[in-house]
Amino acid sequence: MRSNLHIKGKKLWRACTCLILGIMLACCGEEITGVDQPAAATVGSTVPITVHINIPTAGNGGPDYLIFGFLVPKGWKTAQNAKITYNSEALGGGVMTLLTDATLPKNGGGLTWPAYMKKTFGIGANLIDDMEWVAYQSEKSYTHNGNTFTGDILINLKVGADNNNTLVKLGYVITDSGNGFTSDSNGTYYSVVMSKTCFEVTGGSGDLVDFCNPQLTIVDPPKSLDNDFVTLTFDGNVADTPLSGKNELYLCATAYTSDGKTIAVCEQTDKTKLVQTSPTSKRYRLTFWPKAFFNTTDAQTITKMEYFVTDKAGTTKVGYGNTLEPFVYTFKCG
Repeated sequence: MRSNLHIKGKKLWRACTCLILGIMLACCGEEITGVDQPAAATVGSTVPITVHINIPTAGNGGPDYLIFGFLVPKGWKTAQNAKITYNSEALGGGVMTLLTDATLPKNGGGLTWPAYMKKTFGIGANLIDDMEWVAYQSEKSYTHNGNTFTGDILINLKVGADNNNTLVKLGYVITDSGNGFTSDSNGTYYSVVMSKTCFEVTGGSGDLVDFCNPQLTIVDPPKSLDNDFVTLTFDGNVADTPLSGKNELYLCATAYTSDGKTIAVCEQTDKTKLVQTSPTSKRYRLTFWPKAFFNTTDAQTITKMEYFVTDKAGTTKVGYGNTLEPFVYTFKCG
């Protein structure tokens, strides 16, 4: 999980109808012409999203299937929690079926469709690599006969399977099974749209996961157990804090265990020291093994860690939102 620090920039955009940062249009391939997406939802609710598409079918090819990719947080378990359908002039109505690892893209170099999407488009403008592309295929194919047809991809997504409050920038891509993410002298055979505004999920009891805004602290990986190595990064570039100008920073943390114990480690030693990544980076890191760091027994499991970043004297500390409230990291897998 991610620390629940939530620092926003000057303005968090909330107007989320037709959220388009960039549309890659093709003169001879599939096009996304718009996305209708709500601004916010509550954990456990079902969100309707409509992706408007336009498909010019130049040449004499196919039959091909329409391929759709959806960029979402891994914790939402979209493969289990989404129903995706389509309707169009040429294909009529139908269901988009989830693509398994057994179906490989023609030009993906041996990658699966989700892996091909992530390699090509990454995680968009999101700042935490806990995102995934989920890939679907139309149940009906179409030929390339020189005609152009329009349609919609209709998404019904149950959000927040991880029960976390979330800020995230969703993404959408379409192509066909015959071309994949390729271009040639005739044009581009795919279209991708990345939201430039944050979709907000509220009402959860878990940590806030903010994929959109730079954070004072990041724990990597975003989800882990107490027996995994984790790296904590403090970024002094995000905001001015009481620690600005301090060159030696330390971790002051308390572990909460499954047997009801609390274990505090708040010392200014090499064990807790965060090391600056370069002399002027203002980014400080500490990699540690939680079970050893807190010296827990084999029978104890750390469920949560609350922590501050302090100066060398231990008298100045920074917590959640640049306050004296602790950052929180919940240990859990998936």
